[in-house]
Amino acid sequence: MREEQVRRWKIWDSSDPPKPPHTSRSTKKRVEFLLDAQGGPWTWVMGEHPDDKSIDTIMEEETREAARRLAEKEAQTLRISMEAELTELLELNKKQREEIEVAEQRLEAEDIYCSADELKSLSRAPPVVVPNPFKRDVPNPLKRDALQEISFNKPHKVSQRVALWEKRLMEERTSEIYKKIQKQKQDAVKEAEEAENKQEQLWREQERKAKEAESQMREIARRAREEHRRSMQEPDLLTVPQPHNYPPLPPKKDAGMAKPPSKEAIVEWFRSSQVNKKAGLDVNSNSVAPWFHGLITRQEAESLLQTQPVGSFLVRVSERIWGYAISYKDVDRCKHYLIDASNGHYQFLGTNQISHNTLGDLVSYHGARPITAVGGELLGRPCHRVKPLPPAFQGLTIRAR
Repeated sequence: MREEQVRRWKIWDSSDPPKPPHTSRSTKKRVEFLLDAQGGPWTWVMGEHPDDKSIDTIMEEETREAARRLAEKEAQTLRISMEAELTELLELNKKQREEIEVAEQRLEAEDIYCSADELKSLSRAPPVVVPNPFKRDVPNPLKRDALQEISFNKPHKVSQRVALWEKRLMEERTSEIYKKIQKQKQDAVKEAEEAENKQEQLWREQERKAKEAESQMREIARRAREEHRRSMQEPDLLTVPQPHNYPPLPPKKDAGMAKPPSKEAIVEWFRSSQVNKKAGLDVNSNSVAPWFHGLITRQEAESLLQTQPVGSFLVRVSERIWGYAISYKDVDRCKHYLIDASNGHYQFLGTNQISHNTLGDLVSYHGARPITAVGGELLGRPCHRVKPLPPAFQGLTIRAR
């Protein structure tokens, strides 16, 4: 089988010998660089050679060239129009001269004798009325001079006057167009500068507003953290008085004083130290204030404020610290602020807080001034009690008397 394949391959190879490889001539273009004195590629940087023109000079030359081309185009258009009008004048003048010759021949043929004045009036050509194509009916000096040359039988000088007029007109128009282009460029540069200044001012104003907004957001976040820390953390190293028959407090911890051990301890603390200070009483009527609800839980306070309008509040005895808590109805939720009453005064937890002599003074003070500058919480409408005070607080008004 192998020998048969080799035999057939030799027959096919002998009948159709392999063609030599095709060597195509390269048609690609080649780029050759000029070489400098050192043998490297020759380079030229615009503006470094002493004979190089500045960019301002090049732009001025380009502007003058553009103005010259435009003026030349306008002069060519006017020249074509002027040549047509002058050709018409030449033909009209030629026609008038032919009429004069015909008239003279007729006079000679008729043998009519007349005076010199009559002959002069007959030979005088009629006035030529030339339409003025220019605005405001200003006489064209070129036409006037051309008519004079024609009248003096010197039409060969008309072309010279047309050429001089065209040259003078092109120079004047070139200067006018150049000044106009320069003024347009100056106006464009001025408008670009004004737009850039306006955009710069707008950007600076946006940057200033962005920085103010960022500063406000940072301040809001800082106050929110401070408010959260003040409402959630326990008081730091407060000294709680030991009233008569008051159960001993648990020892202090590193993070501050622990919360009261039980509700009974809170009730006893309230009876022994807060009743004499008229905490929870309305000073004017010597009755329990409508905002005081005694010892209720946080959940009970939020349930009472749920149906109340924004700005409603109540004061309850706190289970977390030796003091009270203000529950406030805000737009989206209820807020709770702890009031420390362990040192004989009443103030919110935290540093740099205003101290008040009575609990009613604190409530009245924040009825006119917000609790926090960020939230703007003003104690507006008191949330009245739905149920009577717990039995532990029923003797408040009796002992206060």
